[in-house]
Amino acid sequence: MSLHRVNLLSLLSFFAITGITFFKAALELEDAEQAYYSQWLRWGYDDQPPLYTWLQYGVNQVFGSHKVSFSMFRGLIFASILFLLWQFARKMIKDGKKAELAIMGLVLVPVFIDFTFRRLSHTSLLCASIIASYLIVQRLIYQKTWGNYVLFGLVVGFGAMSKYNYVFFMAALGLTLFFDASIRRIIFNKKMVVTLLVVAVLLIPHWYWLFSPEGFLTELRESIRLKTENQSGNGIFVIGPLFSLLLNLIGMIAPLVVVISWAFVQRKVRFERLKPDWFAKLAMAQITVLVLFFVVMDVQKIEERWLLPLVLPFMVLLVRSVGFKSIRKWSTYGFVLFLTVIGLQILRTPAEKVLGIRSSVHFGFEPLYDVLQKDYGEKKWMLPDVTYAGNIRLLDPQREVFAKDDFSLPKSKLVNFDGVEVVLEKELVKDKRVLDSIPDFGKERNTIFIVAFEGDKDSPSIK
Repeated sequence: MSLHRVNLLSLLSFFAITGITFFKAALELEDAEQAYYSQWLRWGYDDQPPLYTWLQYGVNQVFGSHKVSFSMFRGLIFASILFLLWQFARKMIKDGKKAELAIMGLVLVPVFIDFTFRRLSHTSLLCASIIASYLIVQRLIYQKTWGNYVLFGLVVGFGAMSKYNYVFFMAALGLTLFFDASIRRIIFNKKMVVTLLVVAVLLIPHWYWLFSPEGFLTELRESIRLKTENQSGNGIFVIGPLFSLLLNLIGMIAPLVVVISWAFVQRKVRFERLKPDWFAKLAMAQITVLVLFFVVMDVQKIEERWLLPLVLPFMVLLVRSVGFKSIRKWSTYGFVLFLTVIGLQILRTPAEKVLGIRSSVHFGFEPLYDVLQKDYGEKKWMLPDVTYAGNIRLLDPQREVFAKDDFSLPKSKLVNFDGVEVVLEKELVKDKRVLDSIPDFGKERNTIFIVAFEGDKDSPSIK
């Protein structure tokens, strides 16, 4: 019964994530990015590894570049996360009903059931990759076969190519070597050579691209700096990063803490002594790695979605450490709650529109596309960012479009660039030849300008 429920939730989530798209006039931010980047196969895409976009490119070749192609792929990854976590929980807990609660508990993790459900791309793929990594590590503890070491190499390679944050998991695994003999027996095994070989084959082409003289590594560092920098500049060394990390961890699991605390007070659950096995040690190592990194790098700004893939498997650890007075009731309530939240997620977008809640997904890009196509159809189009470019390309999948903030755009694409540029701010049109303008555009109802494109040294696309 547990497997049937997990399969049902996975299937319903897939259809819900796909179906929500039909209520949106424009793409979500990360779907728009994929609509833009999936025009080409590259060894890297700005500040993200290429795996997600490669997979999206393949999906688009089969289903076409449509809104449903992007949401369907995200839905498939979301369903895979539920299924993989169920498989891991079943192996680590042994009790099917209790393992099921590890899945149901995800509905009380807001960043997962909201952000991952509605928009996240690379982060979702990283979630699946890290859970798969835990699965293969658990498998290697008992079966150190050549085949499992090949799988380990594939999982590590795909994880590193899904998002750079995967390095934190590898660092935690390396730290666990000092405290757990079972992990040491996996790593210090002659068959580990095949794992390293597979990882090298998967990663070396991307590393070659990243460390090339084109300056992609510098751009990546700058992107990371901007994302982690506290704009106020008032952060305090050590205390600032620790406070930000703690605040985000609490925010991530706050509903879980409230529910479990209430149940403990009501004597519906009890805490059980946690077995200090490799999983518990790896969890402690992961938290230690995060603390050390954010403190040493003095990261004052941390986002919950950055931490989500790294701590998501610990849901299994949490469930394993709690004893439930009536496990069947908890499982049923969790199942009903998960179904309810899926239903609310489906209704959320149309409800926002009916209630007049302004959201960027309710404002289509047709007005801009119509002007570009009618008056500048023979020229190339340079859009202000990948969000604009992705939404415009969605309206004309056969046309190649370009984004001003795409710093990994090959130079060859800009040779003899005869085109127009869309500019969002009036201040940026100074000294440019304005060709057209569109008032009251989008959610903010700003005026946007169409100008003659002129490459400049400040453009991240012009090297």
